[in-house]
Amino acid sequence: MTAGTRQAPAEINGIDAAASRLLGVYPQKQKTLYMQRINIFGGRLSWPQWRRVAELATVYTPCFPLHITTRQDVELHNINIEDILAVQQGLAEVALTTFAACGDSVRNITVCPGSDLHEGGFDLQPLARLVQQHLHGQPVIFNLPRKFKISFSGCREACARPWLSDLGFIAQSDGLFTVIGAGSLGPRPALGIELYRDLPPGDVLPLCVAAVEFFAEHGDRHNRRRARFRHVRQRLGDQAFRTQLHERLAEVRLRRPRPNLLPARAAGNMTMLHRLNLPNGNISPKQATALADAAEPEGAVLRINLEHGLELYGDRPVQLPQELAAWADNPVIIACPGCRTCPHGLADCWETAERIRTALAAKECSESRISISGCPNNCAHSAVADIGLVGTTLKDNGKTARGYRLLVGGGNGRNPGLAAKSRVLAAKHVPETVKKLLR
Repeated sequence: MTAGTRQAPAEINGIDAAASRLLGVYPQKQKTLYMQRINIFGGRLSWPQWRRVAELATVYTPCFPLHITTRQDVELHNINIEDILAVQQGLAEVALTTFAACGDSVRNITVCPGSDLHEGGFDLQPLARLVQQHLHGQPVIFNLPRKFKISFSGCREACARPWLSDLGFIAQSDGLFTVIGAGSLGPRPALGIELYRDLPPGDVLPLCVAAVEFFAEHGDRHNRRRARFRHVRQRLGDQAFRTQLHERLAEVRLRRPRPNLLPARAAGNMTMLHRLNLPNGNISPKQATALADAAEPEGAVLRINLEHGLELYGDRPVQLPQELAAWADNPVIIACPGCRTCPHGLADCWETAERIRTALAAKECSESRISISGCPNNCAHSAVADIGLVGTTLKDNGKTARGYRLLVGGGNGRNPGLAAKSRVLAAKHVPETVKKLLR
């Protein structure tokens, strides 16, 4: 199978579940319904691509919105099994792919959404694209022990959350990179460690190759709970891990020419016009089309950020419909679907997020990030949030009820700070508790 191959799920044509996941297809808890994840490289997509996704959602998932993920992807939920192939073909017609959106492979490479557009940052898209294209051509990525995540941050703000990545590159003011690596969340989160400081741009691709090969060789293929890159680090110890990775990098340098691709300074001729904090990361096909109708004629650029949101950049104003413009005042709440579609979900995260938004007045919204995960897998990054909620069950008046574990004080993946565990809350008490914490 290659990146250009388009396949339907296993139930249609007999390919195994791992191959289906490599093409971004996951079964939902509802039988015969599937989620299709679309790999949006670095959160960058054109308006024709955005419109096509909205068109496909209108046809194949008319009762469910487009869902924006925390890794700059787009998901379509509630797709009938017989429609998967048509959706994938429709995406391919506008050069969108589902390859490596899920599965045990090198996932979508994330990039700071606006680092190439405003003054002070670096345009890392060409370097990130080089890494993606090279790795997707290597057979090793079809059979990794688990997923492997790479991020590029265009400045020291580390917007791409490098401490959550298997490899996270942070551009320094001198054009060199700080590299954070071997971090991940899940039920027992452990953030990354500093691997390199002052890494030359020419070593970025060789390091990615070395790390993926190192992971393929040493990752645990028997216990998926201990199969991420950070588990290799924990098993070897930090110093031995660094030493062996560096030795592998030296070997890759000898057999592979180092690309002479220097990151360019951002042009700095665009400003952020709107930051839309989508409710639950969702936008209906109709709203998505309205956004394109308003922004495309004004030459605005669309970017997906890493917080369930959309950002518009441009050099002239864009007048949005009132409903969309109002989203700029929403608090930043990152919420996975939870028990609505996920077989692992223990809580209805979207309902909880809506109750929090209702409880908060606009003036109470702050820079704090609220993350709501439906289960301990931490899909919404609750373990590093300012305020994190993780779905669980508890006893309420002798009956089993939905609830959340409360965590506070994380660094949002921009630094090595994990949120601290606080207490368990019944779902009904969450909005008022969040309101008090924000005050």
